[in-house]
Amino acid sequence: MNPHARPALLVPLLASALAAPPVAAAQAAPVERAPAAPAAAVCKLVVAPGTNPVEFDLTLAGFPSGQRVKVKGAENFQRTVDAQGAFTEQDVKKGTYTVFFGGGRHQGQQQVACEKPARVAPVNVRISEVQITKVSTATPKVDCTVPQNVTFEGKLIGTGTGTVEYTWSGQGRQTQPDVKFTAPETATVNFVVKSPTRAAATDPPPRVSAVLKAGNATDPQDFTLSCS
Repeated sequence: MNPHARPALLVPLLASALAAPPVAAAQAAPVERAPAAPAAAVCKLVVAPGTNPVEFDLTLAGFPSGQRVKVKGAENFQRTVDAQGAFTEQDVKKGTYTVFFGGGRHQGQQQVACEKPARVAPVNVRISEVQITKVSTATPKVDCTVPQNVTFEGKLIGTGTGTVEYTWSGQGRQTQPDVKFTAPETATVNFVVKSPTRAAATDPPPRVSAVLKAGNATDPQDFTLSCS
């Protein structure tokens, strides 16, 4: 056996080991991602209750207490949430919104996409009844020697959802407004007429009348003033 043969065989093995890159170096560096918003942070575009025509509110909840936020979308604005991490911006334009908060533009800024209200399939409207619900003057008793404003309030009753045109008429006036009807009933705009006068306290109190009509449904009503 040649005593010099073994060292010679080790030289290529050593060179091969030195040339091989470490396993860690061969792995790709992890991709940095923008931090996600806290799981609790929520933004919603909602239909404002009791509004007609319909209005929309943007509601925020679950944000860090006192956090300054920037809203971008159909409208752009900045606000600060309250101690509970909540805030509501009323009467915003319908559209897509995103909330940005925390960090800087390129320093871990977080964002939340705002949810939109579910789409509602239109349903044909059918008005089955109209009602004059209230008639009033500015005060219970009025001076009947001068013309007084008399206000009629009403509502439409029916099924479906959509725009409905109706008619108010009375005392020589007529209006034909429309309203976004939502079943089962929706209030009309008020109708105001001027009362006639009486010349003497012994004369009968003045009377006014009005008619509310939508489609084939009609409700007439007379009203007698209470004179002071």
